[in-house]
Formats: sequence, structure tokens, C-alpha cells
Amino acid sequence: MPASSSTSPPHRVAILMSPAGRFLQCRDCQLSFAFPTGAHYDTIAKQFESHLCSSPIPSKDDVLRVACYKH
Repeated sequence: MPASSSTSPPHRVAILMSPAGRFLQCRDCQLSFAFPTGAHYDTIAKQFESHLCSSPIPSKDDVLRVACYKH
């Protein structure tokens, strides 16, 4: 059965570096995991797979609206 449009979007993972340490964080829903020195990115990033991204899937109209506001 094909994936429906009601599925959650994938996490958009970013690396955050701060005095408190390094973290992998979803740019949309803010879910984050510690990314300690010496850890492999793939190992930490796999932790996102067991969590749904709670941010809404933007429609094409929403993306265009945001692009217009930025200009």
C-alpha cells in the first residue's frame, strides 16, 4: 500500500554545538539527542527513526507564503 499524505514528515536533522556539548536536533520538532565526541553520526541519527516528527507537513502554498515573507 503506498504511503499516504497523513504520514509524518521525516526529521530534518541538524548538528548543534554549544558549551553544553554537541547534539543532533530535528529543525522542525526540536527532538534532540546528545552527540558525544567519538560517537558516529549514523548511530545517533538512527534514534530519530523510532520517533515521529510532530511538525506539520507544509503544503506548497505554505512554503510559497514563507518565501514571500522573507523577501
